[in-house]
Amino acid sequence: MPVYDFACACGSRFEMMVPSWSSPAPDCPACGATTARRPPSPAMHGRAAPPPSMASAPQSWEGVGSGDRDTITHWRRTVEARQEFESRHPEHREQRDAIAAHEGRFERRPLTYRELATRAASDGNATRAAAEASRERRTGGAAEPA
Repeated sequence: MPVYDFACACGSRFEMMVPSWSSPAPDCPACGATTARRPPSPAMHGRAAPPPSMASAPQSWEGVGSGDRDTITHWRRTVEARQEFESRHPEHREQRDAIAAHEGRFERRPLTYRELATRAASDGNATRAAAEASRERRTGGAAEPA
């Protein structure tokens, strides 16, 4: 039996299972008057928001309340919900690159392995490439000469 929403002139609103749409509306449980069906609530129309993006997750120890269990549990569940959402809806998958460095000069803009490989492609020297990226972040623009 489907569940329908009903409203009464007295202001009472309630849900009730009835055999079908053509079944008569039940009397109001509050005042006993005749009721009328009302449109279902918006939640019944499938409006939903996706879980927060992975970019909104904390990136530091301080971001998880210095290890607060409740905060860590909340974010673990949030990330798992996002991963499950992305597995069902690949068109919403976010690009996530592995991080090579995230402290010091790289705190605000982490150095990804993709960026490191691109910088080191010419001579294969990852150490030089990381130093170049660090100099660039320190100056806020183009890399300084080595």
